[in-house]
Amino acid sequence: MMNVRLPSMRSLQTLIAVAQTGSFSEAAKVLHVSQSTVSKQIQQLEEGIGQPLFERHAGGVRLNRVGEPYLTMISASVNDIANATAQARQQSARHESVSLLVPPSFASLWLIPQLPAFKSQHPDISVVVSASDYVPQGKESELDILIRCQPHQQAGAQGVCLIHEHLSLVASVTLLPEPLDRTALLSEVPVLSHLTRPSLWEQFWQQFGLADSNPQYGAGFEHFFMALEGVKQQMGMALIPTFMASAALSNDQIVNPLGLSIDSGYGYYLYSARYKQRSPAVMQVINWLYDTRKGDLARHPISKSV
Repeated sequence: MMNVRLPSMRSLQTLIAVAQTGSFSEAAKVLHVSQSTVSKQIQQLEEGIGQPLFERHAGGVRLNRVGEPYLTMISASVNDIANATAQARQQSARHESVSLLVPPSFASLWLIPQLPAFKSQHPDISVVVSASDYVPQGKESELDILIRCQPHQQAGAQGVCLIHEHLSLVASVTLLPEPLDRTALLSEVPVLSHLTRPSLWEQFWQQFGLADSNPQYGAGFEHFFMALEGVKQQMGMALIPTFMASAALSNDQIVNPLGLSIDSGYGYYLYSARYKQRSPAVMQVINWLYDTRKGDLARHPISKSV
């Protein structure tokens, strides 16, 4: 393979552009070059291969029986090379990188708003965040830090509880009945279902002696960040982790109408392999997560719970 004369990346990119547009002139616009440059690149590519790759016709050009399979084979490789090059450039621009996989709502409602503060404290560390409730098979070893939301009794021995989950009842002020009381609230304001944890409302009703209530069930959402947006859009009430709802509660976008919250029995557990923690950058992120959560709890104490 080392002795094979390979075409230039520019000529391959030109081939793809011409095939996609069906025109040398349109490909030139896409590539921001002259039409003569496109023609020259295709000519050099065809000379190097020893075969024409296009059929010329009145409306433009199209790949021939040699060009079509050739494009199929090289397209994925060109894309892989472009991605690998971009990734290498990005990594060369930073000193250290720490990868995290966290639940989607944890990422959007708590972690991302905190990251600018981390960057100001640690400008040489780049945090790379992926969001999923599940760890992709075979990806465990690639992660520096994993945060999972799970029942306390199911947490692994290596996990450390970063946050105990308390769920607050939240609603939009405009939906609250007057006068405000539990009976009116439950009869007049729909509750938003939590699709991945459907028993949350039953747990809430039972803990507050409301098991016989007959609430109106409105829309259902898969993630807390979706349910919180539903609350802001005046679709109904939801049960949202207090630490995730604290920002919206603080700026009066939403309220906890009865000041009620429950301990869900879940926690956000942090996992990181011991060999990963040998990296100072990984330990900086872990320590920052603990410190930030403590400070956040001090600023936004958990509301009344049972």
